[in-house]
Amino acid sequence: MRALIATDGTEQSLDAAHAAITLLHPGLEVEIVTVIPELEDPNDSAGGFEGPLITEDEAEEQHRQDQAQADVNLRTTLASLGTTATVTVAQGGHAGRVLCDLAAERGVDVLVVGGSDKGWFRRLVDGSVMEYAVHHAPCPVLVVRQPEE
Repeated sequence: MRALIATDGTEQSLDAAHAAITLLHPGLEVEIVTVIPELEDPNDSAGGFEGPLITEDEAEEQHRQDQAQADVNLRTTLASLGTTATVTVAQGGHAGRVLCDLAAERGVDVLVVGGSDKGWFRRLVDGSVMEYAVHHAPCPVLVVRQPEE
């Protein structure tokens, strides 16, 4: 059995990873993935007279920071699981779409995501990776909700 486990370094995503290892087949083949934004092209946001909102150097620095944080998130998740896994940093504009595309490309048996405690307004504005995955994934989705305190 092959699982694609999404992580963003949060407690919810770590709990989801642990649940996947515990609940799923003992011989589980795991790929841990985190999604970062693509390198921004400053000219994409350029207006008329004012020009780009950020410089190419600022865009590259932001991308380096995103990559560094992704590496930390992946290392943290992998270390907390205490198992072997493939790790992947994927890039894209919408994390849910990227995860679903990656799940299809890899032919995984299950996509694992952490449950979000976002309110309805925040989900409306930001979107929800969990909700997108549940409705669009090419495979079953295991949503691990954070226990109520």
